Amino acid sequence: MRALAVIAVLACAAPVSADPDPKRKVCVLEYRSGSSAIPGIAKRLVGEIGKQTSFQLLGPDQTRTVYGDALDGAIVKCAGDAECIAQIGKKVGVAEVILVGVSELGDVILTMQRIDVPSRTVATRVADSLGPGAVPTDDQINGYLARLLAPGDFLRYGVIAIVANLAGAAVTVGGEKRGTTPIEPLKLHAPATYQIRVELDGYVPFTTKVALPPDGEIKVEAELSKRGAGSAWYQKWYVLAGAGILVAGAAGTVIYFSTRDNSSVPVTVDIP
Repeated sequence: MRALAVIAVLACAAPVSADPDPKRKVCVLEYRSGSSAIPGIAKRLVGEIGKQTSFQLLGPDQTRTVYGDALDGAIVKCAGDAECIAQIGKKVGVAEVILVGVSELGDVILTMQRIDVPSRTVATRVADSLGPGAVPTDDQINGYLARLLAPGDFLRYGVIAIVANLAGAAVTVGGEKRGTTPIEPLKLHAPATYQIRVELDGYVPFTTKVALPPDGEIKVEAELSKRGAGSAWYQKWYVLAGAGILVAGAAGTVIYFSTRDNSSVPVTVDIP
């Protein structure tokens, strides 16, 4: 009953601030009130947060490197107080501190607080009661994070910059028309795979597929050649041999890998 009462109090959370920066700097700290239960819980939390968000993330070890050896003593002195923990966050230069607490009142009480450093207040709290010796599953940890973090924190993006050798070419990415060249770099959800098509009347369309990683940037160079203008440079035998091109049929598809620079991507060109 005492454990349930503690959880009921901790579950009362302050409102989540509107649209926090999804790339903000966050540190994860661990506070134990005389309990050795759930060893490694903070590191597990750091691992899941790192996979699901774009935070600039500091785990307990990285935070200790920045703060100094007195970090553990400072956390114990704060005893979970939000204003005190925010001072630690300010010293290490983060926007938020996620404080993981482990204590025992018969059951093991696991708490998580997301503390906003500038306002020195708790944005959200999550608490759970676990049996002695119980360890949260990955699904449980993901459930805690879904309640602790803002929905926008789980949206990750990457950038695709498409550069064409001709102006006025229509650009389609993932089946959606994005405008005509020259075109601004596109910020898109990631990780994801996108089909890209660049086309202009009278020219052979350019198509390729790219895998966009979270927080990554990909540059795609679209070379359009005029239809019926004779053999394009990429069709000449010495280019095919030098680039290791695979040709499928007389009127098939040519796939080549540009060797001009490290930013080039696999390119597919449809041959009429």
